[in-house]
Amino acid sequence: MHLDSLTLMVPNALATALTGLFLLGAWLHFRSAPALKWWAAANGINGIGLGVLTAGLAWQMPPIVVVGVGLTTIVPALIWGGVRRFNNQRTPLALLAAGTVIWLAICLAPFGHDHQKWSTLASFASWCVYLSAAIWSLWSARREKLNARWPLAALLAAHATMFFGAGFEILSGAFALNGPPRLGTFFGAIHFEAILYAMGTPIFMVLMCKERIELGHLTTARVDALTGTANRSSFFEDAGRLLARCQQEGSPFSLVMFDLDRFKTVNDTLGHQAGDSLLRSFADTVRAALRPNDLVGRYGGEEFVVVLPAATIETAHVIAERVRRAFADSHRFLDGQPLNATVSAGVASTSSVTTLEALVGAADKAMYAAKKAGRNRVQPAADDRSADRDEIIRVA
Repeated sequence: MHLDSLTLMVPNALATALTGLFLLGAWLHFRSAPALKWWAAANGINGIGLGVLTAGLAWQMPPIVVVGVGLTTIVPALIWGGVRRFNNQRTPLALLAAGTVIWLAICLAPFGHDHQKWSTLASFASWCVYLSAAIWSLWSARREKLNARWPLAALLAAHATMFFGAGFEILSGAFALNGPPRLGTFFGAIHFEAILYAMGTPIFMVLMCKERIELGHLTTARVDALTGTANRSSFFEDAGRLLARCQQEGSPFSLVMFDLDRFKTVNDTLGHQAGDSLLRSFADTVRAALRPNDLVGRYGGEEFVVVLPAATIETAHVIAERVRRAFADSHRFLDGQPLNATVSAGVASTSSVTTLEALVGAADKAMYAAKKAGRNRVQPAADDRSADRDEIIRVA
């Protein structure tokens, strides 16, 4: 069976155009994922460009070929822009248009040179540069655990490789500028690779958007919406695992219970918005004082609880004291009004109890003892009096 190179361009154009419609439909379904709109535009324009290019080559009309190449030259910039939009990054308009502008300048340049050769090379270079930039954008955001990211990046890399190889073929004279790439050439493989690219990239892009939405739902179920800390159920789930790990390793484990002093007064005098702002600010203060493996959660109302794996009662006391001082020092005023907000804390460790529930209860009692003793202080649990303030080991 003889495969004609020009004939193979037709299914490529159709597949690319259809995936553009697929991406448009996906965007209408996932309106919270505007990156799909960029990719829909990219695939739609690419499908049209390939169709125009195929017609121009079939009819041997160079002006139509130039139009087709020009349309496809726009596409990689849109792909890069779509990835950046997915990562919530700004896309500079000048960089977005640079590839097409350079290609157009070469096409229209009045000085003598092989316009067809260098404009085609500029188009291929645009694909290589923008797809490489898109791969880098995907890689730079890898901390967001999205499994579809990696096959998408692999397909982009394979497509960029095709254009990179075609660039060398142009420079060596092996690329047929007046016809579709021959099947026996490096770039001829794009007749087959392009279909995989056209069908695969939309699927993985949609899957990546779906993964993000599902992660968002999962996060919403585990995070307190006001403060961004773990909610009560997810906190106890994670804290239980940390405690079990510390017990297996024979390492210490401490817990701190915080309660904002006179919080009801703040709500009554300054309003609930001020109270909400104070809760968020306290959560930020706690996060700034914690170590990477520590965990903070909202216990309820104005109460927060922190677990400190591998921390002795002395270290926990120091961290709690650091939070207390930082919060008091930075909240003497709120919106220009005197506030003098403070917090009381109770500290307990596994030196006296062995279950998470008992540890929370001990820290809770210590926190209320701190309030009875005058507020704005850190109190060790009754069985952890070795952590008396005069004996605390100060650590950085």
